[in-house]
Amino acid sequence: MDVARLLIVDDEENLRSSLCQAFRMEGYEVTGAADAQEALGLIQGATFDVLLSDLMMPGLDGLSLLEKARVLLPEAVIILMTGQATVESAIRALKGGAYDYILKPFKLEEVFHVMGRGLEQQRLRRENLALAEINRRLTEIDQIKSDLLSAITHEFRTPLTIIYGWMDLLLTGQFGDLAGGTREGVEAIGHSARRLGRVIANLLAYVEVERQEAAFQDQVVDLGEILRTTATQLAAEYAEKRVRVEFLREVQGASLRADPEKLALLFGNLVENAIKFNRAGERILLDAWAADGAATVSITNTYGRIPPERLSRVFEPFTQGDMTLTRAAGGLGLGLSVARAIVEAHGGSIALCPAEPQGTTVTVTLPLGGPAAAGGSG
Repeated sequence: MDVARLLIVDDEENLRSSLCQAFRMEGYEVTGAADAQEALGLIQGATFDVLLSDLMMPGLDGLSLLEKARVLLPEAVIILMTGQATVESAIRALKGGAYDYILKPFKLEEVFHVMGRGLEQQRLRRENLALAEINRRLTEIDQIKSDLLSAITHEFRTPLTIIYGWMDLLLTGQFGDLAGGTREGVEAIGHSARRLGRVIANLLAYVEVERQEAAFQDQVVDLGEILRTTATQLAAEYAEKRVRVEFLREVQGASLRADPEKLALLFGNLVENAIKFNRAGERILLDAWAADGAATVSITNTYGRIPPERLSRVFEPFTQGDMTLTRAAGGLGLGLSVARAIVEAHGGSIALCPAEPQGTTVTVTLPLGGPAAAGGSG
């Protein structure tokens, strides 16, 4: 801790000298002044943490010094000493900004105690101001981050839409049949474009959640169809990993009220994570069922367990189970964070747990009637 700087003002030389010596022995950096005018000159050329001044002095008195010092040393602890205290002078001192006043004659322990309390209050006040400034800057940085992410994602969407359009025209033969190698190349471009599309969708969803601007499109959605489409697309995109996606059972004809785009993003994130963090040649097990007014979907990768120490943090933005620089799977670490936000917006729940022997299971439960059925607002 820095040494506190103390200015002692008293026209009684013996008392002033004694106080200066006593406080120096206590570790303070002490300066003495014989009157208010000398004290004001010292204050204008230096900074002090504590001002200990006599109330009754020739020329400017302690209250006048208090008024001027309050402007020059707004953070200082100001304590007045007096041998003729009245209720009126005490009230004026405290209203003028003095921390406390001490009656003469006094014991040094009394002064040390009052000053110690004042310095502690000063320390806490400075810490609170510093924290408030840090919070203000963090809020400002967070807003800049949010604006930047929003601008970036919107800028990416237009060229990505053009890529999708030309890719579809090529694959549907609008410019003639494609040779085998050419078709494979265009399909590879398509897979990469869809991955980029999910990254952009996750960034947009994250920004919406951060700004509390997420909209909810309430429609009747076929859950089984979304799961089948998601599994088929992602299995094709990650064909090089040779991960098999298997349905243990399907919800046949099960419908629920939900936002179809957000539900597709939700299960796209979860299935993609299960594939990315799985080992080549392993399996993804999808199970889905409806009961008691809710649909439940579980997605298990047979390899790729999240370390226990990271399990509680994987739903935080920009976090993955493996955050090392050498991690095998890429991504921004937004998938599970966005997934949880989507599930909660639908009035549902999401949980992660280890799966034997070395995998992880994520379980999502959604009310068939939508957020209103779960008591949520969407």
